[in-house]
Order: sequence, then structure tokens, then C-alpha cells
Amino acid sequence: MANGKVHFEVFLKKHPKAEWVLVEALNERSDAITLADRLVAKMPRGSARVARETWNDASGTFSSVTIHEVGAERFSVPKEKTGEATLPCVTPEDLAGPAARDTVRRVLAPWLERQEICPLELLYRPDMAEALDACESDLQHAIQKVAIARSQNSDASVHAYVRLLTELVQRAIEKARKDAKRKAQDPKNASFRELTEKIHAEGSAETRLRRAIAERLANASGMARKAEMLLDFHDDLPEDPEARAFAAREADAFLAEMLSFDRALNQIIGQSRDLGSHVERLTSVFAGAQTHPSMNGAPGNARRLASKFEARQLPDSKGEIARRVLDALRQPKRFKPDNVLEEIALSRSLAQRLIAASGDHLNPQALVEAFTVRSARLLSPESIEEALKNVPTPADEVARLLSMEDNLVGEQNKVKLAAYVRAKLSSQKMVSWFVKGPGQPFERLATLTSLQKRAIKGTFPEAAKLEMSDAFDQLGTAIIHDNQLFERITASNLPALDRAAGLLRLAAQDILPLGRCQQDAQARAMRLLSSEMGRAEARADNGPAKLQELQGLLASIQPAPRPAKTEAAGDTQPVAAEDQA
Repeated sequence: MANGKVHFEVFLKKHPKAEWVLVEALNERSDAITLADRLVAKMPRGSARVARETWNDASGTFSSVTIHEVGAERFSVPKEKTGEATLPCVTPEDLAGPAARDTVRRVLAPWLERQEICPLELLYRPDMAEALDACESDLQHAIQKVAIARSQNSDASVHAYVRLLTELVQRAIEKARKDAKRKAQDPKNASFRELTEKIHAEGSAETRLRRAIAERLANASGMARKAEMLLDFHDDLPEDPEARAFAAREADAFLAEMLSFDRALNQIIGQSRDLGSHVERLTSVFAGAQTHPSMNGAPGNARRLASKFEARQLPDSKGEIARRVLDALRQPKRFKPDNVLEEIALSRSLAQRLIAASGDHLNPQALVEAFTVRSARLLSPESIEEALKNVPTPADEVARLLSMEDNLVGEQNKVKLAAYVRAKLSSQKMVSWFVKGPGQPFERLATLTSLQKRAIKGTFPEAAKLEMSDAFDQLGTAIIHDNQLFERITASNLPALDRAAGLLRLAAQDILPLGRCQQDAQARAMRLLSSEMGRAEARADNGPAKLQELQGLLASIQPAPRPAKTEAAGDTQPVAAEDQA
């Protein structure tokens, strides 16, 4: 069984030419292997593998080990690659594109964090290009990672990509050396607005402004201060619409890259006591909710950022915050390590807020997938045990489990929760409490019925609802049988029609669970009605009034949930009271 730092990811390749796709992340090793086998059974041409992912607190990353493979791909022998390596980046200038900069950020993250610079600074500060060239191990390691990734989906070898990437990087470094020899023509003491207006008016705007911004950021003491400076730049934009849009776009690009590093992000939005508080504040910043309780005590720059997002500014930075939200949701850490109920409630709140704020920057489907994985972690045996700790009665345990359903995402997670409910209902502790527990048997029956109705009204899959309903019904049958509840009514000295009405009232007034309990009550009522005494009472003066009451009770009884398929021809429906009479 996995602990909180381990999960198992199931990957599927539908056919030999398809890509590997992550299907689901599960807590249990056996569940993941079963799912992989089931997927390949449905897709004869497909392959599946299960990877054990272990979270490392020190490095903040996952380590992955393949533990199970099934399908044709498992036995495939890799062919020698002789194709020509090609890259989307052909010239050093191409490295300044958004996709290329994102790759630089990922493969050089440790080095960039040590230098406290972002990719744009590296590209537009010749001194940083020289510093990277001097760190041969960091540079070669980054080139190797990109080469391996490119080779996996190509006919070219890793070595071919290493050679091509090394040539491109050396050309970029040589270009940076030439740029360093040029004297800067931009005013040193001008405001950001004045600087931008001058550069925009003289042409060659993008490269010049990026160099000027990088040069100014070089004097800042760390990423957090640089991020604050960029917010200041964005507050000092030109009046001219074209120049203003140009300056805002470049400041936003630098700021988004700064926010991609934990050091800058944590100082901008502030430290949080746990992952849940961190995601909650990130969500408030993303949604522009400056007055949300999660913003209490937040640094002023967090409110500045939220204010700009609310005003639909800084789209690149908002996209980066959205990425950080998704990354945080996918972490294996608990939102609230000390209180699983708080975590469940927070997950629901965050899901509602993020879905409402989703759009261009935050994909709703990606959110659903992230919350589905997080919901699965909340259903581990340890979390369930914690959620049920100190619950006063077995009935309250079932109520607590059902209350979790509204806060879970994913059909499989709700099926798993339904299985926990069924297991509780069949446990000896639960059966003993409902059959022989405190209070009157009819009170415990009514409690059981209300829990059953709650389960049926939920958003569980239909098959899970039917199975849970049947489990409630079985427990209700045990209460009725062991306490001889129906026998007490049918053996009383009351008139037959009154006894029949008493049985039907139990079903009509939500005291009996849906299913066999209600059907048994109706069947006994019908036998009383069709008995010799019942027929005689029906012909008496007050007989029609009693029959009308019985008819009303029958009409008000809620039918038990049924499978979607048509019932067998041998099934019969309860007969109306008037027909029986």
C-alpha cells in the first residue's frame, strides 16, 4: 500500500505508432496493475505500463521506476536511429521565442535559480551567457536532457541532437560576446516610460527593450526584488496605445518568467502554513480576489498582482500563476495534513472557485483531472480512518462518508467511496448497532432510510447507487426480522384494514428503506386486505373511507431504484387496494 509520498501512474499506448498517454494516477499498486491489464485487454494492439512515482522532499521532484509492463511494446527491440536531427530553433534569435525560453527554464532551472535570473535575462545579458559557458557541466547536462527528449520521438540519435544543440548554443554565446562590445545608447537614468517611448520611436524595439530591462534587473538583489521592479515598470507605461501595449507585453514576459521560480513566487505572494493555504492564496491572486480571506496578511505585491489580473492585465503572468496552481494541485502533499475534513471542504471550495475562474489561462479539463487525482488520495484507507475518527455512532460514520461525496471529483472515486459505504453497512459493528442499538427499532429504521435516500439523491454512478441502496435495504431487513416488527403489527387485535394501513404508513412515511423492506410491508398489507376479515370490513359502512386511505398510501410510496434494463417478465407490481377488495 502506498503512503502519502508514493503513487502509481498508468500509461497507455493505443497502438505502436501512438504516443504514451497518462491514463490515471492511483494510490494502490494492485489497482494500477489491474487497470493496466484491463486497458490492454480492451485494446489488443495497445501497450500499458505502470510507473511507481516517489516524491523527494529534498529535491522537490518525483523519481520514477517502471514496475509493470504489458502489451506488444514490452517486447519491442529499439531500432538504431540514423535519421537527421532537426530543431525548431535554427538561429540564436529563435531561442528568444516563448517555447524555446520555456525549455531553457526547465532544463537550466537549478543554474538559473543559483544565479537568480530568468531565461530572458540569460538571453539578453552577455555576462550571464559567459557565466553559463564557464559552467560546462550544467550546460552539457541541459543539452543532454533536450537531446534525449527530442530523440524519443524522432528517427535521429541522441548524439546527433547533442551535436546540433551544442552548435546552436555556441553560436548564441558568440553572438552575446559581440553584443557585449556594442555601447548601449539608451539613457541610464530615464524612467521606464521615457525609456520605452524612446526605444519604440526609434525602431528595433523588442531586442533593445529586452536588453534595457535585463540591464536594469541586473542591479536588483534577487528574483523577488526583480519581480517587484517589473510590477513597478508595469505601473509606469507610456500613454501612446502602441507604445503602451509594447512595453506592457515585454514587462509581462519578464515577470511571468520570474514567477515560474519558487523563490520569487513565495516572496511575492507570501509564505503559507501548508499547501492548502498556498493554493488558496494562489487561487485568489489568479481570480483577482483581493478581499478574499486567504489574502489576509498577504504582501502588498500579491494584492498588486491580483489587482492587475482583475483588470485583465499581465496575461503571461496570469498564465504562469495558472500553471503554478495546477502544479500545486498535482503534488502528493496533503492540503491540510492535520485535518482530513478541512482538506475535503477546501478541495470542494477550490474546485468551485477555479472552475468559475477557468478560461483561456486555465483549462477546465486539466482542473478536473488534477482534482480527480487529488480526490483519489483522499480515499486512501488512512484518510478514511482519519475522517471517521471520534464519530459518535455507526450511523454518523455512514453520514460522514456520504458527506464526502459532494467534495470528490471523478466517477471512479465515487465508486470507491460507495464501496466504503457498503463495507461499513455490512460490518458487525454497524449491524449490531442498528439491530440492537439505543432507542426504538422504528427510529433506527427511519435513520437508516434517511441515509439511503441521501445516497440515492447523490451524484454516485447509477450502478453504485443501486448497490448501496440494496445494502441499506439488507440492513433494514435485519432490523425488521430480529425485532419482529411486522409480526407485531399483523398479530395485533386491530381491525385488518387498520393493520394494513399501519404497514403501508411505515413505507409511505419514509420509515422503511426502499426495496424488499417496503415490498414485504406492501405484500403483508395486501394479504390482510384480501383476507376474509379484510373483505368483510371493506363491505362495512366505513369500508370505502378506509379503502380510499389505503389507496392514497399506496400511491405515495416511492418506488425502489431499479436498473436501467427492463424487469423480468415474472416480476409483479403491488396490486391496488380497490382491486384487492
